[in-house]
Amino acid sequence: MKLSFRILFIFLTLASGYSYAGCSNLISSATLNFGNVIVQRDAPSNSAISGLIYGVQQDVATCVDPSGTGVANGIVSVLSTAGSYNGNAVFNTSLNGIGISMGVYGGFYAGQYDQPMLAGTTYRSAGWSSGPPTRTWTYQPYIQFVKTAALATSGYINQQIAYYRPEYGSTNFMAGVNSGVIPLYISGTVTVVACSISTPNLTFPIGDVPVSSFGSTVGTTPAVAQNTQNLGLNCDVGANINVSLSGTQNPDISDSSVLALTGQGGAGVAKGVGVQIVYNGAPLMLNNRIVLKTSSGGQETFPLTARYYQTRTTVSTGTANASATLNLTYQ
Repeated sequence: MKLSFRILFIFLTLASGYSYAGCSNLISSATLNFGNVIVQRDAPSNSAISGLIYGVQQDVATCVDPSGTGVANGIVSVLSTAGSYNGNAVFNTSLNGIGISMGVYGGFYAGQYDQPMLAGTTYRSAGWSSGPPTRTWTYQPYIQFVKTAALATSGYINQQIAYYRPEYGSTNFMAGVNSGVIPLYISGTVTVVACSISTPNLTFPIGDVPVSSFGSTVGTTPAVAQNTQNLGLNCDVGANINVSLSGTQNPDISDSSVLALTGQGGAGVAKGVGVQIVYNGAPLMLNNRIVLKTSSGGQETFPLTARYYQTRTTVSTGTANASATLNLTYQ
């Protein structure tokens, strides 16, 4: 009886060592802290507003399947879909107009696989193996922010975006036995930046300019025929300030930086002259966006000069007014 007991004990010990199958989660959850993402207010919809942002690399689960059927793991989104960007799925966050794409670097070895969640999907396999029977999955999550609407909202995000799903007994991800998922969270702040205008209207009083100040050459810009005013803005830190000029091009000349006079061609209006708006020594071209600067925050001042520009070989007297619109955008 004593001998039989020992044999049975050894048999059971060996059997239990080779029959176990399952997954053991090594972490209870994971959080990707993305810090503060700056969003330009006028960035176009469906455009990336950050690069790839990576979380911490971790061993997340160990799976055992002695049958050789296979062990698998992957990431599954819990967010509603918002379209796609650059071939990858985009999902809504808790902030209006702010979406994310997501994926993981991972597999059996750190950084072995780059697995983005593709457009039209809500999950992505990050690896499968049929042997050896025990595998440990190492993951590093990443996200990219995408603007999903014209108007985006600033705010704090602290929400679950997905979960890791380790499984065994599977030849395809999502088809195996799951022992418990691992939630993936993101945490951080999104700040939408822009500027307010402290000088909503600019007037450039050039005054009376003698015709004799001009010459016989197209392109003459008399030094006495100009005036400088300051465009004033109050800006958020990081605002990319862009400006474009809209108005009516002067029909006398092909140069798109020369504005037509108000009532040009009519009685009492000067002939042979137009108006330019100049910044930093260069005239602003109509409907051409230029970058002024990235603001460090607070008051910003930009000197603009209005000047008369000779458009014909002769200039005749009359009123010489012009109007135009400066369009400020942040992108």
